[in-house]
Amino acid sequence: MSRKQLVTLLGAACASLVVSACIPSLPDAAPYPDSGSVPAAERQTLEAFVSDAMPRYMSIIEEVAMESGGVIADVGHSETQPCRSEVNGYEIRAVRFNLPLIEYEDMRRIVGEAAQRYGYLYTSDPVPRDERHMRSVGLSDQDGNSLLFDHFENDVIFVQFSSGCLPSLRSRDIHGQFALPTTQEMFPHLTVVDAYDADKQKNPLIFRHVAADSEQQSGS
Repeated sequence: MSRKQLVTLLGAACASLVVSACIPSLPDAAPYPDSGSVPAAERQTLEAFVSDAMPRYMSIIEEVAMESGGVIADVGHSETQPCRSEVNGYEIRAVRFNLPLIEYEDMRRIVGEAAQRYGYLYTSDPVPRDERHMRSVGLSDQDGNSLLFDHFENDVIFVQFSSGCLPSLRSRDIHGQFALPTTQEMFPHLTVVDAYDADKQKNPLIFRHVAADSEQQSGS
């Protein structure tokens, strides 16, 4: 789900908040609007964020992953891009992972407790949507950072992290590349696997229905 969709989700699900108050409705302007209330120039630098604040978000992902067996798959192409403002800074995009499925209520509890611990805005959307019965839990903060967990019934958990505009010590360039930590570096206590093999087949360590099919075949 995109940042735009997460902003919509956070605004629509205020009744389900367990901490903090609802953020007022935000203008729906450019793609990936920065939903942070703190001016970009006053935020932590990108360099400090990657070593300080980002690990807290990754620790929440790790908690959910540990509940599901300690396995994670990197399915994104982590990157940075120049901010869409006049600030000399960058936004982190496309940090995406797959986790093996756990019960939705367990996922919601873990993420909700983390929100209370770190003071993040938390919301959940427990009503199943579309044919895959997707339900979501989201986190965000005043600097425009967001973490979203999409729970697909009988399949997988899809996780996406994005940052707001973060000022940078480096010169702004058109390519906007910044070396983010690898998945192994972000999650040293987890087993990192590929979500798909060379033939684009789903990994049974990650996808529940594939694992179930494998068990049925081996038992037949």
